[in-house]
Amino acid sequence: MNEIVEKKEKSFLKVFLSIIVTAILVDFVIFLANKYTAKYPYMTNIIVILMVTFACSGILIKYFSKYSYTLEDDELIFHRLIGKRNFKMLSIKLDELSSIKPYSGNEKYNFNYKFVFDKSFENCHVGRYHRKGKEYLFLFRPSQSFVSEVNRKISTN
Repeated sequence: MNEIVEKKEKSFLKVFLSIIVTAILVDFVIFLANKYTAKYPYMTNIIVILMVTFACSGILIKYFSKYSYTLEDDELIFHRLIGKRNFKMLSIKLDELSSIKPYSGNEKYNFNYKFVFDKSFENCHVGRYHRKGKEYLFLFRPSQSFVSEVNRKISTN
């Protein structure tokens, strides 16, 4: 069973402004770096390249990524999807998973993983699993049928 969750609203204006602000910041760094190019020619180029790489990665992750929740035979897997590529974020064996409960917002949790995009945690669920003697928590927004299937598989293990 597989489920893909993406950001609800992708405001064109926010994406456009993020790209413009990033371009202006990079241009400003290049302007400042030109003053030091004679002393440190390679260092300024490396700084600019790193800055552009991190800025582009941040924009891609923030505005163009999705999360995939996959339930296999004995495993719950979370991926981040960017374009056609997927990156495994977390893999949990079902015998390590102790519970999945709706998130009410009243409790304070210290989540180890968050697989949601916005700061509003409506319709989210809290998963709890144990690994190597430690307890871990994750937050995600699955459909009710996905939660039912996971709970059914947990109870059969």
